Amino acid sequence: MVRQKYFCSFDFVKLFDVKVKKYNCIIFDKNITDMKNIFYVLFLITFIFSSCTKEEGCTDSLALNYNIDAENDDGSCEFGLVGGSWTTQSISTNGTMTVSFGGIPLLDSTINYTETNPDSLEPYRLTMNDDNTYIEYDVMNAIVESGTWAVLSDQLTINTPDTTLVLTIGSVRKSNLSLSLNLAESSNDMGATIDYDITQVINSTR
Repeated sequence: MVRQKYFCSFDFVKLFDVKVKKYNCIIFDKNITDMKNIFYVLFLITFIFSSCTKEEGCTDSLALNYNIDAENDDGSCEFGLVGGSWTTQSISTNGTMTVSFGGIPLLDSTINYTETNPDSLEPYRLTMNDDNTYIEYDVMNAIVESGTWAVLSDQLTINTPDTTLVLTIGSVRKSNLSLSLNLAESSNDMGATIDYDITQVINSTR
């Protein structure tokens, strides 16, 4: 059985010179009223949750995928070479070098050392600009040289005033960069043949 509610009001009117009460009643179906209440509550809950939900994304302005509208950082930030300056902290060198004369081995050496002295680190500091130019500074903050650079996949090509270097990008994060450079060459000097094959790993911070 459907229950109904009646909401009534009355006023006095004259009927044949006699005051009588005139009733004005509106019938409300309780089921309809209940449904309206449910929809209202659901709408209110949805509105509250929508207002409280913050957009997620990368909130670091240094990142390649920086989202200016994001309020919560979701850990998706990806970083590149551009932004700030990279200061070399160490250069690790590993490899071999042989020297022979007339086919007779004179030297067969294994190279394995890490340089951390700022005066001996080259490059000491690099600034990579977004127009694909770079500037190299020494430990006294004096400009050493400038040139251009380009990245293809994990290969970083640096065009210096004297030569072209191709380095492999090991990792690039907000504050850390790891690059590796392979140097392999054979030369002959006054009858002596010098062969070397070494890899340098450059670790820098930003």
